Amino acid sequence: MAMNGIDISKWQKGLKLANIKCDFVIIKATEGATYKDPCFDDFVKQAQQLGKPMGFYHFSRPDNGNDPTAEAANFYKAIKPYVRQGILALDWEAGDLSKTDWALKWLDEVKRLTGVKPMIYTSQWVLNNYDFSKIADGDYGLWIAKWRDHEADYNYDMTNAGSKPKLKWWAFYAVWQWTSSGILDGYGSYLDCDQFMGDVRAWNLYAGKPEETTYTVKDGDTITGIADKMHTSVDSIVAKNNLIQPGQVLLI
Repeated sequence: MAMNGIDISKWQKGLKLANIKCDFVIIKATEGATYKDPCFDDFVKQAQQLGKPMGFYHFSRPDNGNDPTAEAANFYKAIKPYVRQGILALDWEAGDLSKTDWALKWLDEVKRLTGVKPMIYTSQWVLNNYDFSKIADGDYGLWIAKWRDHEADYNYDMTNAGSKPKLKWWAFYAVWQWTSSGILDGYGSYLDCDQFMGDVRAWNLYAGKPEETTYTVKDGDTITGIADKMHTSVDSIVAKNNLIQPGQVLLI
């Protein structure tokens, strides 16, 4: 099975996830060595409240002369509270895109910091014209962009999506961004629309999220303490459980 979703940033400021249909949402977290997207925290909060599978991406700026470890640190600072709650990704589309060793260093550093392997996002043309062999050999997942045109596509209707991406280096892709001109009921502007080639369990595996489990509340437990102990968020616990009291079995 596949899931349909969107990727968003400050350019979609004001978007209300509750008003649109999406199986998942990938949110821009950071760019370069210091920038954090001003809408990141709001979009994450919305997704958590709705129980949506999430992803977080970093827009790389090697063209600014930045060190990949500095950019990885900037990303980690923003997404640290949400590690293992969402897929991590590097957006590789700025500067000299042939310098894939820079991208590999970023991916390796984020893996070191988080314990989770990020994906890399790039276009079909870039993928097939530069050497991504080390990244593919490192078993980093692929999020690929391939659009047929810039005509409007409504409510995930992929009739005009065109042929599937043709890959080099990877045997398969995890996510296909198939249009930048998606129109969804409940939002009046274009959206990037993506298809994830799996179900929620597969999504969580890419995110490094532990399998859903339970926790029995003990005397003296706090919701913050439970969240830390179970490597999840307070919002996620609240979304799945009505009360937090001693003896209660929580779904985590």
